Amino acid sequence: MSDTDLIVPINVNALPVNRANISNARSFEKSDEGIHLQWQLPEALTHGDPDTGEVTFPLVPNRWLVVRYHGPANARQAAGWVVQSDFLDNEGPQWGARGTARSLALYDSRTGPARTGRRLDMSTGSWVEPESPAEGPFLTAVGPGLPTFAAYQPYNTDVFSVHDSLVYRNGDPALPDGKLSYLVTGWYSNDGADNLSKSAGIGELLPPDPAELPPEPARLTGILDALGWQPPGSSQTPRTLYSGTALSVTWQHDTDSRP
Repeated sequence: MSDTDLIVPINVNALPVNRANISNARSFEKSDEGIHLQWQLPEALTHGDPDTGEVTFPLVPNRWLVVRYHGPANARQAAGWVVQSDFLDNEGPQWGARGTARSLALYDSRTGPARTGRRLDMSTGSWVEPESPAEGPFLTAVGPGLPTFAAYQPYNTDVFSVHDSLVYRNGDPALPDGKLSYLVTGWYSNDGADNLSKSAGIGELLPPDPAELPPEPARLTGILDALGWQPPGSSQTPRTLYSGTALSVTWQHDTDSRP
């Protein structure tokens, strides 16, 4: 992170699902055990611009770092994942598995519905940015044609949410009961997709003719005003980072802790 980065706060929600929850609720299954973590995109990225008669949604971050912390302050332990939100499994095999979220809107006549999104466990290796998709950045809050895509967690696992199973082994939880905390940070893999970039597809926030664009400081101010964001201290065009936390999430693997 540099002093020109614009930090955009996001809300992060955590839903613990344990054995007691599964026993007492029909909506959960054994495979649901763990923490379901979802981050909420900022309002500026979830609204189209209807002024022209065509609703165009801005691009959203397509990379997310999720870090889980647990244990006492003097013996803190961490686990992390990188979420590739715009992964499409019809682009070829990567990491030896398919995408996570089924997408009927991205249907392939040969393979059926495509799957979007996946994550890399950082304990298995370092993140290496894959080649950009042929069609370029495409991910928005409405995803593959679903207005509630970003809001409804079952639609967007490994896109705008993760399921932290807490690595159950032989039926027993790998982590003891206690408090868990999560840090989520998102960014654009292609700086040109950033909504503060000259080349970002941000609809009608600015005149489409480059000759009509205002000078750089005024252009940046105009975009920030349209998004409802405050500029950083630097006069340079910043990069946006999206960050939020879910702190002190109570985890009890057998006790129903719901109110």
